[in-house]
Amino acid sequence: MVPRFKPHRLHVGMTILTLAKVLLLLVCSGGHVFAQVLQGSVPSGVSSEVFLHALRPGSLPTVPSLPPFPSESTQPARNDSDREANQAANSNEASSQQSEVVTTVEFADPKSALPIGSGVANPIQQSISTAPPTPPMQLETKTIGWLDRLGLDPTLPNFLVGYEAVGFRRSNDSVGPYSQGDGLQRFDQDISGRYTFSRLLGNIESIEFKFTGPFHWDKQSNAIGSVDSNLPSSIATSFDGADGHQQSHRVRLSSYELNRCWSGDELSKIFCGLRLFDYDERYRLESTKGVSSSNFLLETDNFLAGGQMGMNLFRPISQRLTVGFGTAIGLYGNFASGSLNATDGATTFVDTSDSGFRVNSMFDICGLINYRVSQNIVATGGYEWWYFPGLATVADQRLSNNAQLSQFSMRSGDDQLFRGWSAGLSARF
Repeated sequence: MVPRFKPHRLHVGMTILTLAKVLLLLVCSGGHVFAQVLQGSVPSGVSSEVFLHALRPGSLPTVPSLPPFPSESTQPARNDSDREANQAANSNEASSQQSEVVTTVEFADPKSALPIGSGVANPIQQSISTAPPTPPMQLETKTIGWLDRLGLDPTLPNFLVGYEAVGFRRSNDSVGPYSQGDGLQRFDQDISGRYTFSRLLGNIESIEFKFTGPFHWDKQSNAIGSVDSNLPSSIATSFDGADGHQQSHRVRLSSYELNRCWSGDELSKIFCGLRLFDYDERYRLESTKGVSSSNFLLETDNFLAGGQMGMNLFRPISQRLTVGFGTAIGLYGNFASGSLNATDGATTFVDTSDSGFRVNSMFDICGLINYRVSQNIVATGGYEWWYFPGLATVADQRLSNNAQLSQFSMRSGDDQLFRGWSAGLSARF
């Protein structure tokens, strides 16, 4: 007689088998399921089959359910071989789940990224980046001003401009006498200008350009009646016994300077540079006799080029007012030339010219006064003298005989002094 298992014994055996499977899965998974439970990743209401298979968070695969526990067994008892086959199948299923690829997460501090389900609590919280994507790099465009191209600082004054009215007189202005009629009067004062443009190179240095002039001195005289001349006899017959003599004398002067200046403060200035002078004279005697007329023309021209150096020194009188003096000395080469022409309209008596070169010097001295109107605007004034020790002038050409007409030799040894006042404004910007 074959013994039969009672239902309650079969129920107890199945319960023991189920507990053994749970323990086996816990040992194989290393606490995977309990780690998920602690982290709150397993939703409530999940059946015991989910725990048995150690599912990943958010994944609930469908697993065939175990057969329900029968209240009474209607099947024959399983033998030992069936139980061993069932245990081997469950062991293979647990091993396949344990060999799955482990999922890792990135942390803000990449010290150690622990695999999910390892059972070790990681104190580092997961970093979720919410920063917007980096925009593409854009090149900044900057407009370069013209001061920047020159290497200048736009916040500081870099230039100085100035204008002065200058009134000069020519001291030695006697001519002749080529006519025995009324002589020429003295030259009047001529008012011209001085223009200054300076480029500041730093706190103490600058480059300065100055133009002074052009000065125009003109005078003339008329003599009526029977008038004779003091010209050589070869041409005097056309000018003697004339009904009238008309004389004119014209003088022109211009100055150009290019200086390098050094000024440690506003009370001193030292400079040196190049300077040019253009100085010329023209004398004309026109004689009328009846319907005929004769002309005598004498011209001289001086072009001086060389170097100069000088200084200006000031003494403060108040916060705005300073007084001082300035001086300059230069050495120049004088390229002088002259021409002589005499004609009675039908005949040319003489037409000759001459030129020469000599080394000249020039002295400049002035008294100055400055008044500061504002920080960058200064009113200036002064009185100055220009002395030239050797120039070719009309008055220095003395024609006393016919030999001097045929062999015209220009003289360039006349001393000239120009003097006058100046007043103006200068501004920095």
